[in-house]
Amino acid sequence: MAALVVGAGPAGLMAAEMLAAAGHAVLLAEAKPSVGRKLLMAGKSGLNLTKAEPAERFLAAYGEAAAWLAPMIGAFGPEQVQDWTRGLGQAVFTGSTGRVFPAAMKASPLLRAWAGRLAGAGVAFRTGWRWQGWDRDAALFTTPGGPVRVVAAVSVLALGGASWARLGADGAWAPLLAAEGVGLAPFRPANMGFRVDWSAPMQRHFGTPVKGAALRAGGVVSRGEFV
Repeated sequence: MAALVVGAGPAGLMAAEMLAAAGHAVLLAEAKPSVGRKLLMAGKSGLNLTKAEPAERFLAAYGEAAAWLAPMIGAFGPEQVQDWTRGLGQAVFTGSTGRVFPAAMKASPLLRAWAGRLAGAGVAFRTGWRWQGWDRDAALFTTPGGPVRVVAAVSVLALGGASWARLGADGAWAPLLAAEGVGLAPFRPANMGFRVDWSAPMQRHFGTPVKGAALRAGGVVSRGEFV
C-alpha cells in the first residue's frame, strides 16, 4: 500500500484526497462504523464552512497561531474552501456576519459527494478499523474480521482530539504515540461554553438572537451575533 490514512474526519478525508490526486493508492481507515461523524454533527447547526472577510482580519482571528498558519490559509483560504464546496455540487451562501454555509444548511449532502468522489478516485475505505499502534514497519488494527497489519510507504495520522468520544474523538491514540517516544501537549479545549449572570431585563430575552454585538475577554474583541 502506497499511503495509509488513519481517521476519516475532515482532515483524514482531505489527506486522502490530496494523496489520491497525486496518484497514490490510498487506504483510509476509520474506527467508527461510518466516516465524518463529527462533520455531520456540525451540520446540525448549518455547517459553518469559512468566513468571507479580508485576509488580514481572517488571519487575526487565529491569534498567536496566525503567523505559522498564514502560508496554509494563503494556499487554501476562504475563497478556495468555497470553490472546493461548489466543486462537490454544493451551493454556498454568506450570512449577515460573513459566515459561509452550504445552501442545504447541513453536512450530509456534502459528505456523500465527498466520499463518492474519493471512492471514484480509488480511495479504499475501511470502517470499524481501530488503529493499535505499530509493530516495526506495520500499522496494527483491530477490525471486524480480526487483527490486520498494514505496511505503507507513507502514513498520515488524522486522529482528532478528545472532545467527543461517541463520535470518535476519544484521544485513545495518545498513549500509543507516547509509547513510541512522541512528545505530546496535554489536551485542552479550543472553545467552551460559559455561564452569565444576566440582569433581569436581559433574562426576558432569553433565546432571542442578539445581533450587532461585541464580546470582550481580556484584550480580545469578537463582533458578531449570538443566541
